[in-house]
Amino acid sequence: MLLLCVDPIRNLDKRILEQAEKVTNLIIPYARHEEVLGAICLDPGLASDHAVAHILLSRLGYPDRDVDHLLSKSLAMGIDFGPERLPHSLLKQAWLARVWNVCKPPRRSDSQLLADSMLGRSMDALGATRMDIYAFTHAVMYASDFGERRTALPRPTAAIAADADTALAHSLDSNDFDLAAEVILTWPMLGFKWSPIATFAFLVLTNVEDRIGFLPGSTFDLNRYWALTGEERARFALVTSYHTAYVMGFLCAVALRPDCAPPVVVPSARSSRGAGAAILSLVNTGNPMPCWREPFAALSSRQQDSVAQLVLATLLRRARAAGDLGLVRDALKVALTHDLIDGPAPIQAAALLRRSQALKL
Repeated sequence: MLLLCVDPIRNLDKRILEQAEKVTNLIIPYARHEEVLGAICLDPGLASDHAVAHILLSRLGYPDRDVDHLLSKSLAMGIDFGPERLPHSLLKQAWLARVWNVCKPPRRSDSQLLADSMLGRSMDALGATRMDIYAFTHAVMYASDFGERRTALPRPTAAIAADADTALAHSLDSNDFDLAAEVILTWPMLGFKWSPIATFAFLVLTNVEDRIGFLPGSTFDLNRYWALTGEERARFALVTSYHTAYVMGFLCAVALRPDCAPPVVVPSARSSRGAGAAILSLVNTGNPMPCWREPFAALSSRQQDSVAQLVLATLLRRARAAGDLGLVRDALKVALTHDLIDGPAPIQAAALLRRSQALKL
């Protein structure tokens, strides 16, 4: 998948081309290893999943007719054979069928698949789980062919972008760099204009990567990393952060495509109303401190105002998780004062307060 994201920019720099070719040659033996071929043969319901690396290598100009023949035999069991699939997994099957014609697309149309996915439904801004957001990000990847395809979306662009902004509140506040990078892919892959929140999140991640040398995963421990040396340090980084590094690679590769790069700095609000500072005053520091806190404090007042919806969504998510309706109410009062009531988080928080009035406790 990283090679697929890099392919459109291979010729942008000689080093990218050289590294892409090097990685391709490393991958081929593993993608078509006898264990992979055995899985394709023995598990026809998941044959295309086992063959993803082979399929993408074929798409990139490295086919293998023998593997195609085996894959076609397994897929002859029928497109409805095998396990039940979630909507974003069905989108993956449709994507693989577009990538390499050995695969058969699902019976349902792209528009039906998109409507059933997280792109077709409003996200729970206050309670969405990591898996909900994961489903959203993967729907973006597969629907857009990793940014290479424009498709009719089931909801307005503004609604989908607002959900992605809200998803960043969860991933950044939990220091989940892996998920944050996946969410940020929404803008370049769907061709959206970068929002101030997406721009801020991208800068948060790049600052972390510049400081450490790579984007760390959720199990990474910086103190332990610095205590190690040589081969042990490299192995620890690989084991704890390999997937996050891949996703950051996706993001940087897609952002290097024409007209896909984010702004260099977080844009400023047209006028300073102190919204960012007012919302921040209600937010506890947190332990560990979330990755967004210091970069947000370093912004100018007008820049903070342009990213204030992120802090508001973070505060409302925390209040909902704690069952603190008083804090929800206080946050909405500040949001109303500073004209921040139009986003998914404040709208859903207001609905939560209305529902709470029906409780008989």
